[in-house]
Amino acid sequence: MRSKAAISRMMKELAEKNIRYVRFELPDTHGISRCKVVPISHVESYATTGLNFYGGVIALDTSSAVVGGSSMNEEQKYRDQHLFPDPDTVQVIPWLDATAKVICDTQWAPGEPIEATPRQVLRRVLESASDMGYEVTMGHEFEFYLLDGESHKPLFGGAHIFNNVRNHYVPFLDEVLDQLAGIGIDVITHNCEYSPSQFEINFGPSVGMAGADKAFTFKNAIKELAHRAGYLATS
Repeated sequence: MRSKAAISRMMKELAEKNIRYVRFELPDTHGISRCKVVPISHVESYATTGLNFYGGVIALDTSSAVVGGSSMNEEQKYRDQHLFPDPDTVQVIPWLDATAKVICDTQWAPGEPIEATPRQVLRRVLESASDMGYEVTMGHEFEFYLLDGESHKPLFGGAHIFNNVRNHYVPFLDEVLDQLAGIGIDVITHNCEYSPSQFEINFGPSVGMAGADKAFTFKNAIKELAHRAGYLATS
């Protein structure tokens, strides 16, 4: 749970930016963002007491089917969990109207964190590294295929790595860079990759949890923006 002071700062920031809705986002074990959209009038209450959420969501498969034997579903009697936003992760979503996102940690009950969640696993790793005198810095090189949204076929064939025309093959590829910058992704390079309709976007490294949070934001932003533009992004 976050301090009242941290929640107050978050609410002030949201008010200053005229935010009306906030996505409470939970990274699952596939890197998919599982979220609820909360009107601003309810954000502070949920941030303080927790947002009710199905407890086994991190153990669903990519089609959202329940995974048996995961210890997260029937073994827990399909109980609920509670999401608590991390105020340090608030970002305005530039492609939505007056909407922000915040990444959450989660608990079964007060003082009972769900240890299998990706952020909690990473938190233990970072603590172990710190105990040994290390600080973890993460950098990511993401590659994805951009496919036609209906046919699921590549936009072009052949091998065209670094090809100037392919780098800007559709307007989406130019627009997405601005959208990523708007949500806090510090892009350093973009280019087409070797395979048909394959692209690569690199962004700067970050320390600790911030590095993983940035990768999570990038992955889900690419998929969401591609869908809104009529494409399918696979990574």
